Amino acid sequence: MDISHIKEVVTREGYPIMQEAYDEQPKLYPEYCEVHQGTDAILLGDKGSVLTGLGDLQRRENGADIEYDELRTALTWYMATQHFARAIKFTETDLKAANATGRVANLITTAMGSWGENAALQKDDWAADFFQQGTLTAGNSVYFDGSFTGQTDPNPTVGYDALPFFDTAHTQKIGGNTFANHVVSSTLTHANLTAAGQVMTATNSFDDRNRRVRIRPDLLMVPTGLEDEARVILESTKLSGSAQNDANTNQNKYRLLVNPFLDDAASASSWWLGQARKGVRFYDWGEPVARVWFEESTRSVHVSVETHWGMVLTNWRYWSCRNKAAS
Repeated sequence: MDISHIKEVVTREGYPIMQEAYDEQPKLYPEYCEVHQGTDAILLGDKGSVLTGLGDLQRRENGADIEYDELRTALTWYMATQHFARAIKFTETDLKAANATGRVANLITTAMGSWGENAALQKDDWAADFFQQGTLTAGNSVYFDGSFTGQTDPNPTVGYDALPFFDTAHTQKIGGNTFANHVVSSTLTHANLTAAGQVMTATNSFDDRNRRVRIRPDLLMVPTGLEDEARVILESTKLSGSAQNDANTNQNKYRLLVNPFLDDAASASSWWLGQARKGVRFYDWGEPVARVWFEESTRSVHVSVETHWGMVLTNWRYWSCRNKAAS
């Protein structure tokens, strides 16, 4: 068996198994992140501007000049593309063994199937950790440092506004007002969910120019331990525990996403309310890509897979987190 045979195994048998294993995994991050197709142009990273928006249309008297406006950059977000890879190798001695053809082929297909499955799971794990680490005052450089070649993220542990994703002091670039999308102590109850929705749709729905914008939270995301409480709040016809048999105003108001990847001990009783696929961008290159090469120095054939993804906060207003500590 030689490198040409291994390439054939990878192409004919390994790829279909890896693709199937990747596709079979239900993926949660597209349920709440704004997913963009990864391209070669951003293999290092990407950046973008958070604009202040334009002002209201101005009344114009007949014959009067039109008042001009301009788009102004409020802040800039940075996204570093993450690269993940793994490999196995076979020495010439391995390939010359009597049973090499079947044994090596089995090792390759097993490894590629595992890599396909793990790649899907790791993306969900990364996305969930992005939300879990987003409450920390100290921040987390693993998930929030968007620096890449030629570009330095000025806020390498937190969001684009120099504050954690979830914070109590998000400040407008021009308006100067302060907003909060994080409450440390707020258990998941009907009243607290109602309050969170009101804050998002009314209190926080202003852009950096202090102009009203529309925020429409539609997704309640919880760890598995809060599934029962969440279903009672969202699915009961009547308000649970009400002596007056009041109607449940939160019934079917939000879609429920039970996310088992929210598995940090500090998140056991935390919950997130947001507008799905807004405010957080996930760049996705899909399933891993395989490569086979010969290394002369060790006289061995290597089989590797590599994939990429990136995640960045683009607008904190679309999400809120409650009942989670800031440290």
